[in-house]
Amino acid sequence: MKQVPTGIKGLDEILSGGFPFPSVVLVAGEPGSGKTTFGLQTLFNAAANGERGIYITGISEPIDQIQAMMSNFSFYDPETVKSGMVKFLDIGEVLFTDGPSTALDLVTNIVLKEDIKRIVIDPITTIAFAFNDPKLYRKFLHDFFVTLKSLEVLTILVAEFSPELITQPESFMVDGVIFMYLQNIENPLVFKPGIQIRKMRGVEHTRDILRLGFTKDGIRIL
Repeated sequence: MKQVPTGIKGLDEILSGGFPFPSVVLVAGEPGSGKTTFGLQTLFNAAANGERGIYITGISEPIDQIQAMMSNFSFYDPETVKSGMVKFLDIGEVLFTDGPSTALDLVTNIVLKEDIKRIVIDPITTIAFAFNDPKLYRKFLHDFFVTLKSLEVLTILVAEFSPELITQPESFMVDGVIFMYLQNIENPLVFKPGIQIRKMRGVEHTRDILRLGFTKDGIRIL
């Protein structure tokens, strides 16, 4: 099985080499746990190694605000964006005006045209709002994930839910599940970030909750 670097310091060692490729990996957590930073850090570090990536958002923060916040980290390089190695795409209008299938076609065409190797969708839970029937959403996810893997890409799905909602359909259908935490175990007034690999198909890994650090260079496992 081929594996590719995660771009997160310390995570490759835990995953015995990195993310499976191609695969779809869910990164879930509560607000402030570092999900968006995780996704963009993987994209920019992969771009530094020659892999084109795209960051896709729906109903979330405006792209210019996301870029401004990420500029505080050393991994964020404006020249990488200008050169097209990392692209930013807002599919919110297409998603809710023309429907999820049209949004999927848009993403597919860009991936093929631009030779994209990594995708971050932040958040995937936005797409669920476009469906009135949970069964139709699950069917869409299945078709979406099959399409993504057939394109030979690594896809990071960012989801806005807590570990207690592990029964969400996204958790069962992806190849990997990573939870990001804010815990106050040692002191009820102090929340510390953590990370746990719940699932990663074909990869031996620990399921312990590991402590995370946020530095100028981004996220790292302590």
